Amino acid sequence: MPVVVSNLTVISDLDRTLEQLFLLEFGNPLDFDLSFAIPDKDFTPLSKTRSTLNCYLYEINEDRELRSVEPIFHRNADGTIDRLPAPTRIKLSYCITAWSPAQATPGAGPEMDEHTLLSLVLQVLLKYPLLPSQALQGSLVGQEPLPYTTIILPDSSKATSDFWSAIGGQLRPSLEYKVTIALPYQQPVQGPMVTSISLRLAGDDPFYTIGGTVWDANTPPKPVASAWVRLNQIGHTYVTDEHGCFLIERIQAGNYTLTVRAVGFQEGGRSVNVPAQTHLYDVHLTPL
Repeated sequence: MPVVVSNLTVISDLDRTLEQLFLLEFGNPLDFDLSFAIPDKDFTPLSKTRSTLNCYLYEINEDRELRSVEPIFHRNADGTIDRLPAPTRIKLSYCITAWSPAQATPGAGPEMDEHTLLSLVLQVLLKYPLLPSQALQGSLVGQEPLPYTTIILPDSSKATSDFWSAIGGQLRPSLEYKVTIALPYQQPVQGPMVTSISLRLAGDDPFYTIGGTVWDANTPPKPVASAWVRLNQIGHTYVTDEHGCFLIERIQAGNYTLTVRAVGFQEGGRSVNVPAQTHLYDVHLTPL
């Protein structure tokens, strides 16, 4: 069945993912309240008996360092391939603050409760450079690659002061938490798995698409997922899917060399002649 692009709730799904991450780490139910409101001058803790952790989403940008034009391929059980255009990588930035209720911990001021909660949350967020799959919610479930995160501890720069001034709030301790997610925005195209196909543009030499599988050389052989396949003469690198399959598009006829690397295996490779209709361009790797 083709992959269906549906990400209308991706931002709220990330909010729910953060909530699930805190539930996994701190227990269910949480011993603090969780809010996503703007921390302006009118913000107050959600209750008078528990601290509030506030995760305010203040910025959404494209992560241009991760921009890619390489499509993603999924092999179906019937042997066909879903070709999904590369997703946009979106970076969502949160300002995370802690707010203590009026009744502070006996013997300590409200700020001590806030500092304690921020310290605990910081430890949790630093623990996961990639959001764990068990925390993902809604449209983020099954996302590949997993959303990755960055923690930034703001300094006393003018930019930090300007942020709080812009929202009408008072400068206070905070964490800057950034999460980068993949956002597919085009429907996939389904087609057959091929050894090589030709595409000719008027007046030009034909281009070819070739496909193959990376195998574990043990008996019985098993496909190797997430292997790097490099077409040396062009310098492009491809990554095998969960079935060990790779597809290389828009190359001209000729002789090429593939170099293949994967964790736990010796480097492998082979020479290929394009086009060739008699076999897939498979590579077998020897385990270390």
